[in-house]
Amino acid sequence: MARSRSTLVRVVVTLVALAVVLVAADLAARSWAVGRAERELQERLALPQPPEVGLAGGSFLWQALRGRYEDVTVTAQQVPTDDLVLDDVRVHLPAVRAPLGALAGGAGTVDVAAGTFRAEVGFDELVTRVDAGSLDVTLTRDGDDVRAVTTVGVLGFGVEVGLTVEPRLAGEEVRLVPVSAEAAGREVPLSRARQLLGSAGVDVLDGWTVTLDELPGQVRVQDLAVTDDGVALRGSVLATSAELG
Repeated sequence: MARSRSTLVRVVVTLVALAVVLVAADLAARSWAVGRAERELQERLALPQPPEVGLAGGSFLWQALRGRYEDVTVTAQQVPTDDLVLDDVRVHLPAVRAPLGALAGGAGTVDVAAGTFRAEVGFDELVTRVDAGSLDVTLTRDGDDVRAVTTVGVLGFGVEVGLTVEPRLAGEEVRLVPVSAEAAGREVPLSRARQLLGSAGVDVLDGWTVTLDELPGQVRVQDLAVTDDGVALRGSVLATSAELG
């Protein structure tokens, strides 16, 4: 009885040790693959900081052997396009298929399933796209809208003009459409605000437009929302394939 008990203990210890080795190998392989993906994305997208890649689909080694990685997420704080910098970019992909050889740096086809996309255009970035002539404009959140404030010179005095603008998605554009106005702290008709701004050479008849045509072709923006820091863009990522190597 004592001998069989000793044998059982040795088997259990061996199994535990094997499990620890397998878990450590899985974690090491996951860390290596994630690090390689982050470096590759940083280089290809010219990111100022490496992004964060997450793989939450269970055992990494099992996913690598199958060539299918599930629940893949990519987050980056700043992603520059041609003229627009996106903040807090988050992409979620339910599945990515890639042969084991491609993971090791060889050739192969990578298939990416359709996923979701979220990014933010900060107020500091938006204000650079607002055509306000020589005027300084400040953008802040106003509930579900955006408040644009500037100061216009009238008869030698500075008059603060505020516009409440509603962000609207129109195809590949975000339009900031004026819906109400204030001047010197009092509500005024939009026509009066346009007149004051027009005297400073600023035309806001139809609001301002920010184009999104610099986004990657696989991204489709479907709705937007105002946040404390800017305007959040939400949408989908189309399924795509890419050849590596």
